[in-house]
Amino acid sequence: MKFSRYLIWNFLKMFLIVILGAILVFVVIDFVGNIKTWLARDMKDVGEYYFCYLPYMLYLITPVALFIAVLASVGNMARHLEMSAMQSSGQSPLKTLLPIFLLGILVSMGSFAMSELWLPDANHKRLEVMETNAQKRKNPRVKEKQNFTFIDSEKASWFFRYYSGKNKMGREVVLLLRDQGRLRERYDAKVVRWIEEDSVSYWMFERGYHRIFHKDGTVDVVPISREKMLDRVNTRPGDLINERQVADEMNSKMVRERIEVLKRSGEDTNAMETALHFKLSAHWMNFVVLLIGAALCHRFTRSGGLSQKFGIGLLLVFSYYILERIGLKMGENGALTPFLAAWISHFLYGGVASIMLYRSFRL
Repeated sequence: MKFSRYLIWNFLKMFLIVILGAILVFVVIDFVGNIKTWLARDMKDVGEYYFCYLPYMLYLITPVALFIAVLASVGNMARHLEMSAMQSSGQSPLKTLLPIFLLGILVSMGSFAMSELWLPDANHKRLEVMETNAQKRKNPRVKEKQNFTFIDSEKASWFFRYYSGKNKMGREVVLLLRDQGRLRERYDAKVVRWIEEDSVSYWMFERGYHRIFHKDGTVDVVPISREKMLDRVNTRPGDLINERQVADEMNSKMVRERIEVLKRSGEDTNAMETALHFKLSAHWMNFVVLLIGAALCHRFTRSGGLSQKFGIGLLLVFSYYILERIGLKMGENGALTPFLAAWISHFLYGGVASIMLYRSFRL
């Protein structure tokens, strides 16, 4: 028990040192790269930007920090024959390193929780803060759209002359409702508003006409002053203009909802489906990298020092990261299925880590 606490303390101490140092380097490099932007902005914006950037920094840094921490802590203990002493006492290498492996699982789970609860909002705010005034005027992230069509499903399609995402209001709107491919109804309205009352939400059509097309070719035209569209269409304001433009700004639930919207409108969902699987798989890189580091350093050998093991480990870690990104791009392009694109790198390097551990434990 005392050795386990000693092992965990050495590992956590090194892990925190690496995390803090990496964050400092990350911030300095990013600040210098965007120095022209920050000179024209208030310090409040700079502070808010880097505060919101912190979760994403942790997300990127954690795998490498885990690898360096396990290599430095366990490798140093192995060099001083502390690990050999534990094995000589009859304790297996697996049992000796088990506290480190459990910490790796906890870090992976914590990374997933952060990506669901904190990271999407932080990324969304960071990207908004980083936008220059010229970018906001030229291409606002959400605010409004003009002259566009939205296909909700095979049964409903919209045309908007103008729509405001901020006010959830459209002008000069046409809604077509079909039944088995045949046009049944058409709504024309000067104004359409999204209304939320207690637990009920609906579109309110104001000042327009409701046309009903019969099978015999006749058309009924009914003027409307205000009419509620309760349970007639599935469209929501977020379907028309999504505030979250990329998957990094969404959690898994938001991505699933976006996929359903894209499917209803007949658009390609490869990118979003790949992003969904990636959100579930990416965090296990922390644990796999930890296994690789432990396999390299837990046993003292005279043939190669820590520097050689560090070089081999970094090569494996960065090739792991590159393969993960290649898989993500291939999934977005449709070259691989979303599931395989997100998980193939973890399966491959998880297998490599298992083989390395098995061989090092048997030596």
